[in-house]
Amino acid sequence: MGQFGYLLPALVFFGVFFSTGKDFLKATAAIMVVVTLQVIYEKFKRGSVEKKLFLTWVALVVFGSATLLFRDPAFLQWKVSIINWLFASILIGNQLLKRPPILKSFMKIASPEGLPRISDKAWLDMTYLWAFAFFAIGVVNLYFMFYTSLTTWVNFKLFGVLGMMFIFALLNAIYLSRFVTKEAGKSS
Repeated sequence: MGQFGYLLPALVFFGVFFSTGKDFLKATAAIMVVVTLQVIYEKFKRGSVEKKLFLTWVALVVFGSATLLFRDPAFLQWKVSIINWLFASILIGNQLLKRPPILKSFMKIASPEGLPRISDKAWLDMTYLWAFAFFAIGVVNLYFMFYTSLTTWVNFKLFGVLGMMFIFALLNAIYLSRFVTKEAGKSS
């Protein structure tokens, strides 16, 4: 799924939330529909659903349904922390089980023309960086959830999480650029 595919549900949620006079329940229902349609599209177009999308969808169905049933946004707000902590746990757990780095697999998918040679230590460092990123997003979400208004939390969900992901991606790119530069110097 492209980058827009990941951003689309958040944009729909944000758009519905603000266009309906900050109706969290309508926004929740809208994001549930959009992500469900994404899962169906992936299943029929590719034959399988990407694990990250599937986990997000399952959590959204569970927490979104609870939000709608109990008319309480806290359930959907918790999803942000729980999903990010789940991703952090998967990254760390994968390393503890001494399995090949998940990030390396993702990078191969994103860059079919090939990856530069990157040491195992570098993959490990990137794994820990992203695990920390996911953990930090979950913790910062709790702050916005408990200590700010619902509108501020919605803004954090779109802009804050996106900003934090961008910062960690930039740090990751800067770190990786050292290896690309070294490899380019060796090949000339």
